[in-house]
Amino acid sequence: MTQFLFASKQSPATEQQPAATDPARLPLDEGWPVLIVDDDAEVHAVTRLALRKVTYKDRRLQLLSAYSAAEAEALLRQRQDIAVILLDVVMETEDAGLRLTKKIREDLGLRATRIILRTGQPGQAPEERVIVEYDINDYKAKTELTTQKLFTTLIAALRSYRDIITIEANRAGLEKIIRASDQLMEMVSMAEFAEGALLQVCSLLEQKPEGVICLQKADGAPPTIIAGAGRFAALARASLDALEDPQIREAIHTAFERRENVYLDNATTLYLRAEDGNEVAALALQRSPLRKDDRRLLELFATKISASFTNVLLYEKLLAANEQLTLANEDLERRVAERTAELQQANEQLREMASTDCLTKICNRRRLFELGAQELGRSQRSGVPFSLILFDLDRFKSINDSFGHDAGDEILRQAALRAASCLRLYDTLARHGGEEFAVLLPETQCQDACSVAERIRSHFACLPVLYGKTEIPFTASFGIATHQPGESFDDVLKRADAALYKAKEQGRNRVDSVCHGSGA
Repeated sequence: MTQFLFASKQSPATEQQPAATDPARLPLDEGWPVLIVDDDAEVHAVTRLALRKVTYKDRRLQLLSAYSAAEAEALLRQRQDIAVILLDVVMETEDAGLRLTKKIREDLGLRATRIILRTGQPGQAPEERVIVEYDINDYKAKTELTTQKLFTTLIAALRSYRDIITIEANRAGLEKIIRASDQLMEMVSMAEFAEGALLQVCSLLEQKPEGVICLQKADGAPPTIIAGAGRFAALARASLDALEDPQIREAIHTAFERRENVYLDNATTLYLRAEDGNEVAALALQRSPLRKDDRRLLELFATKISASFTNVLLYEKLLAANEQLTLANEDLERRVAERTAELQQANEQLREMASTDCLTKICNRRRLFELGAQELGRSQRSGVPFSLILFDLDRFKSINDSFGHDAGDEILRQAALRAASCLRLYDTLARHGGEEFAVLLPETQCQDACSVAERIRSHFACLPVLYGKTEIPFTASFGIATHQPGESFDDVLKRADAALYKAKEQGRNRVDSVCHGSGA
């Protein structure tokens, strides 16, 4: 006798709703996950009663409940394996179910899940408009839904879901196998290829991926797990002894020993022999014994991928050899880089030693003459003169005699620091020899050079050098010459030296200049 599950929708039920199913507390393989979404607790109770004994493909139903669109969305974000959704249209709002449908397809991307809309008010969401505008799989009015119709609708939806999942698993497995066997030059690994093969085997068995693939190399080493799925996923690269189930271990050992496929009621082990002597065993769990047609299909599949395993194993050997070569090259490049850096550092030190005074860290006499020659050329091209200052620390020998050579060295260092602080960035300060210094002033006339020299002189004279607890005063005498047309750098240097000699003769701690050929 036909039995209607639902009468016309009445006012909301007053009894307390049962708690929604917590997906985190249910194992994924308990049954086909079916989600009931309805704000009426009675609908949940009647649906559960009608479907309590339903099984499909030897799997019962795993019924989950949500009492609003928001609650259903939160659950679907946690679980991506829902097979069928029995969805009420009118809940929080008149179109809550329709809005949830769009979120399921567009935001959550759940294309395989089958959606069956149920409504107690068909007029609010006409079937013709809903079936065209929304990605649903069936539309039922609650008043026409009998137990038999609900069963028929649900089984049809589960069959569609199973076919879609099977196709997707086939596509994913074949994609990995094709990528591994036909595109070896894209750095495909044995682990990736094995994972693809395992997915394909499980797909052919019409079950969720659950199994392992083991490799026994021709060198006689113990078998190792190269890929795993489901509960075995974490065992990749482990030894065969890591498998806790003795029946599974024995099935794989038997396949290797007999070099043939091993069929159990709950597992199938395919034996694959590569041309180079390596052997592979792929074990996949199953819910029931295989039929003859399924065995022939798996054996054909095993024949097709044996050659691919050989190619991948050879490719991995090539990769290992290339990796060793790469490491050797990297080590050689590192050594060359280290030696090059050391050589560059040594050359830099040599350049610094060749051009820098080791005590004061300013240019030495050699560098002064190099820069002087450059400045002379620039002055001759542009017609703009340059000036040269020579200064000599007054009575420096008496400082060494009175306070020691270490104190004299400190005076020289301080003289260099103070003189440098009075110069421009492009001026050059050099130690000419002993206690004598030179300053090269590009694009500078005699009068400006005299101002620079006077600034340095006063900086020396006004501030003694503190050596330990002793203040040591010091002064310097300065001679200046400005380059004249036709002169060499030596000529300018000689005239500056003459001016310096004159400053010392006239009492020291003063500035004198010879800015024209022989005049002061």
